[in-house]
Amino acid sequence: MDKGYWLKQAKIADTDVFIEYVKTVVPWLRSVGGTIIAKDVNQNSDLNEWDGGQLGLIIEFNSKEAAQKAFDSPAFQSYIKGKGLQTDLSLSIIG
Repeated sequence: MDKGYWLKQAKIADTDVFIEYVKTVVPWLRSVGGTIIAKDVNQNSDLNEWDGGQLGLIIEFNSKEAAQKAFDSPAFQSYIKGKGLQTDLSLSIIG
């Protein structure tokens, strides 16, 4: 069976939401069978201000169907809608 992958980029301007996203979604991904195989975190800051950040991830799943199921899950959809992240998130599923 071929693996499935999320190619994901999130740009979150609010620092608190960005930190919460990293602390919440990354462990959740592991709990649904996702393995982070690459990540890129960019944060713009100076001594007085931090503007949130950008998070790029490649997440591997056992199959494309598992990747799609994780994306469609009520937990993930509820989280991104509840935080208003739909426009801040770019996600492709390949496999």
